[in-house]
Amino acid sequence: MQSLRSSIIELQNLSYTRQDLCFGKYFKAVNKIGTIVLACTFKLIYQSPETDSGRLSIQNYCLTHLKWSTTTYNKVFNSTERQVLNASPNSDEFVCDVSLWFKLLMNVLRTVVEPIKEGIRELKNLRNAVCHEDLMMNDQELHQRLVRLSELCRDVLENAQLLVPDESRASMCMMIAEVETRLRDLMGVEVEANDIHSYLEDLGEFRQKKTSKMIREGRKELMSHYLKMKILNPCPWLNDNRFSDFTVENTFTSLKLQESGAIVPMNDILNLSELKQRFVPQLVIVSGVMGAGKTSFYRYLLHEWCSRSSVVTGLSAVDIVIGLEMRWLTCGSLVQYLREQLLKDTSRLFSESDIIPVLQEMNVLFIIDGMDEATRHGRALLREVITKFTNSTIIVTTRPEFTLELMKMAEEHIVLQIEGFTLENQKEFVKKVFAIKYPEKRRFQKEVGTFLAYKNSVCASLSSHLSLPLNIALLLVLWCDDYLKVTAVTTTTRLYCKIYEMSQQKLTQRLENGGGGHSASIGLKVRRCLIELGRIAWTMMLEESLCLTQQHTINLMEFCEREGIEPIQALSTFLNSETKETLTGTICDFSFHHSSSEEFLAALYVSEEVATTGSLFPLLNDVNTPRFQEIVMYTTGLLKLKGILTPPLASEIKEVLSRCLQTQINDPHVLHRLIQEANGDASVCEIVGSIISAERSWVINSWDLLELTEAKRNLMRQTHAAPAHVDIYTQYTKKLEDCPELEDIIRLLGKINVTKVRVFVDRQFHAVSEQDQADNLLMPLLISNTLLAFIGHVGLVFTSGLVHATNLQSLSVRITSLEALVHMSQSIKKHRHWKARIMPSKKWALKKLVLFLDISKTIPPPEIPFLHYRKDLQLKLSGVTDEDATWAGQVVHRLNRSYASLTLQTSHLSPAGYKHFLKATRDVTIKVLRVMSDKLDLREDSGAYGRRGTRIELGIL
Repeated sequence: MQSLRSSIIELQNLSYTRQDLCFGKYFKAVNKIGTIVLACTFKLIYQSPETDSGRLSIQNYCLTHLKWSTTTYNKVFNSTERQVLNASPNSDEFVCDVSLWFKLLMNVLRTVVEPIKEGIRELKNLRNAVCHEDLMMNDQELHQRLVRLSELCRDVLENAQLLVPDESRASMCMMIAEVETRLRDLMGVEVEANDIHSYLEDLGEFRQKKTSKMIREGRKELMSHYLKMKILNPCPWLNDNRFSDFTVENTFTSLKLQESGAIVPMNDILNLSELKQRFVPQLVIVSGVMGAGKTSFYRYLLHEWCSRSSVVTGLSAVDIVIGLEMRWLTCGSLVQYLREQLLKDTSRLFSESDIIPVLQEMNVLFIIDGMDEATRHGRALLREVITKFTNSTIIVTTRPEFTLELMKMAEEHIVLQIEGFTLENQKEFVKKVFAIKYPEKRRFQKEVGTFLAYKNSVCASLSSHLSLPLNIALLLVLWCDDYLKVTAVTTTTRLYCKIYEMSQQKLTQRLENGGGGHSASIGLKVRRCLIELGRIAWTMMLEESLCLTQQHTINLMEFCEREGIEPIQALSTFLNSETKETLTGTICDFSFHHSSSEEFLAALYVSEEVATTGSLFPLLNDVNTPRFQEIVMYTTGLLKLKGILTPPLASEIKEVLSRCLQTQINDPHVLHRLIQEANGDASVCEIVGSIISAERSWVINSWDLLELTEAKRNLMRQTHAAPAHVDIYTQYTKKLEDCPELEDIIRLLGKINVTKVRVFVDRQFHAVSEQDQADNLLMPLLISNTLLAFIGHVGLVFTSGLVHATNLQSLSVRITSLEALVHMSQSIKKHRHWKARIMPSKKWALKKLVLFLDISKTIPPPEIPFLHYRKDLQLKLSGVTDEDATWAGQVVHRLNRSYASLTLQTSHLSPAGYKHFLKATRDVTIKVLRVMSDKLDLREDSGAYGRRGTRIELGIL
């Protein structure tokens, strides 16, 4: 191949550089070849009887065959595109660029082109990159890019071949050859002066288009704006310069994301098609409790996009990212938000009516933080985005109580639970923080070791809280200030109390050093100012606002002045402050950095009022939305700290929480959190216990999120209550001993002694020779007669205790010892069905009995006891061979005379051995006989193996 360097003619009289020429070639290749590949792909797939062999116009096809409404059609395609789509794709008037071909493939052919969507999306992204970015490349880089383009085009066309009939594939082969020839020619062609002008005129013309202008100018403004959000300061009200190093780049640590229990890699959030194979979700809901890392994750994604990083799959291909924090939103429409808040300079380059259509042409990613903090304006804006940007991905973070509202907004959605830090991530985060604070290696290692030792021992009671990044960040702030302060931190309420105590102390010291008086009197004044700020926070919670109005600011400043405290210094300690110069002078705008700080201070005010009045009412009389859940939690914790949490107040807390959460009042996470914040207060445990006891049922699975199972276990442990029914399931791959939390729950249920329980340990029942048993665990349930159903492996203890279980309804057990079988026979005999007539108190409710007899084949059949069960009995035997056939038949004969079903699983019976088995069971009634053997010929008529009155089912092992 001719060298690219030698192929380019130096043009002394022109101002173009060699890089300009390389870029010109690449620009032409991507646009021309990309258009040809997408056009060929669409036209060949579009040829079908429904499209009149491709002659039907796109408009008619969408309206008649796809059943689109005119509104939908007009929403997908703009007026300029609709003029083109009135013609047949085969006509000369049908002229499209890469963008329109891409839109046709993705919207009109939709699921048909699913196997090649990734390839055609990459072609479009290449076109966007070459048209919107000032790419710099030399001859070698150009060659590499053209080779990659050739490979991509071939992949798209070859995969498209599989989507068209055989007779159309020849055209694809010709097109592949033509594309490769064009690219080879382009790589070797000499560039003349008129070619250079042609390349750069095309480029200049395209760059005047609105989409290019929006991407080019919008990126600059957005990146400048997002750069201001790089600091992850857990205590913004502590106006300390040391937090300037706590940036996303330095401290952000991976978070745990899950979908229905499955781990989702954090950096695959834009690549979720495997989780939802039916569709690529338009709306990605990231749901997590307060402090789980939602805002940090939001800022991480913005930082990665600004860095043009490829760590987050697919993020570098996004044209622009529109980030939106609901807490600061004051606009009711997207255009207004862009023009007034996010893209003020770029928006001036467009008419107001052009902004949405231009954005719809681009690969836009919306990242919206804090749905739980949204006002009516925020909700309206989000609905607009979901409605108008059907081809864009929208990521929204929220607290769990607002998830349902979001799910209703978009049909194609997915919910990811953000669980915060794993133990390993906690350790990693601690190391990152201390690496900033202690640059010297030896000091760094010492401090990390000391803190982790403290966290894992003294601070173990707070372990469930420290999975939340905000909590461990605040704990680190306290530790670095004075490690003795953290010893009393056991709840989130106590953690915030200590944080605000620290901020008050720092403010008091500054005021004292400035000559403000004695520290004791200043401390009281600061405390009163904080309570007044709490009153304002409560008012703002009612107003659904995080930003103080000018009137709020004036009121607070006047209050500080009356207390003799410098207002700006006081408010800047607890709030975000921003100074603005206006025509009338300097104005300070104050706001709460995070909703949790507003909620805690509002709760502080509420607790002060309750201490005075003795009641939550009438202050919380009209509270009835999930937005106030955290205030209830913090108020409970503060009342406990004040020592005034009485049973009447606990009842009022239950009433308010019920109104706030409505159907979610039974959420185990919420109830467990309430008990935690109350530090296990007896009156709170009692009201939570009453809520749990009123529950109809819980289902506890070994595959549930560990946090959910732990919450249920701790609730039962602390309240001594449980729902009316509890069902416990384990995966087949799990032994019961691998699920210590489930074992503990079963023990607790045995002590509670009122709940009806069903336990299903499938592995114990099905796995031959498995030794794991549930005898001792289940004995309390048998004695209290609360076991309704069980599947698993049992021994002597269980079968002996079975005599107490008159309420047992379903039993599937594997028995591996003769002694256990004998005791089971004795227990069942005492509950024989006929005794219901003579001794009604002994009536047994057992309706289903499945017995897997996994005993040694050396046991003489005469020692097998008779099982006194006259309902439908199901029996399983395993591994029966020709040598054991007669023994197995005699065991069946000894155990009972009637079976609903008998299964010989994983057996090796030949026809001769099978006949010996039938002979030994000739006096036994068997409704269904299943024989799973590798030596019986399934091709023969099963009637050859039959017996009168029995349905025979044959199978391989």
